[in-house]
Amino acid sequence: MRLHTPLVLLLLASFFALSCADDTVVRTGQIIVRFDPEADFEAYETFSVLTEDLVQPDEEPTEDQQRFNRQVNEWIVDAMQREPVCLEFVDPETVDETNQPDVFAANGLTVETGEGTVWQCIGGWWWGWWGWYWDPCKWIAPVPVEYDVGTMLIPVGPPPAEGEDAQPVFVGLAEALLSAGPVDEDRVREAVDAIFQQWPYKQTCSPPEE
Repeated sequence: MRLHTPLVLLLLASFFALSCADDTVVRTGQIIVRFDPEADFEAYETFSVLTEDLVQPDEEPTEDQQRFNRQVNEWIVDAMQREPVCLEFVDPETVDETNQPDVFAANGLTVETGEGTVWQCIGGWWWGWWGWYWDPCKWIAPVPVEYDVGTMLIPVGPPPAEGEDAQPVFVGLAEALLSAGPVDEDRVREAVDAIFQQWPYKQTCSPPEE
């Protein structure tokens, strides 16, 4: 079974149309959460995550993109089974027309290159009371730099009806996940946890059966 591609390609317009939760600043940067106030979060009991087996992407993702998506999916599964979400996980491999979760979670990372300026010390000789001496920062000079900025989007929504586009009921956005270089997995996981800590319907998870 393949779901409709738009479930992954949820538009940012839908994100900003949802109601605001309390925006949070964590070590990853800014965490912004929006949710649909008319959605019945109390009725949701099960969830799954989107994988490449369930959704046909418009273009072939790279190995790094696939690795990132799979890793974030694991963290989403962990976060949504813990408080305050406490939903039951449905393995994507078991999802079909007769076995549908109440909601699906997806994830994606957009990386953009920004430009800025840092000020670098320039050393030089300096005349003081007792003669010449070397000052390692006699003056400063502007140095242009480029840096990577990563923004992760995690939309959650029910399976769309046949022929319809997916509509998210909960969306988390983590800004500034990349300072430079590769993705910092600790920061991404912290962002995932921070997003689901703002789940609008708070639950206490039942203890596991012995």
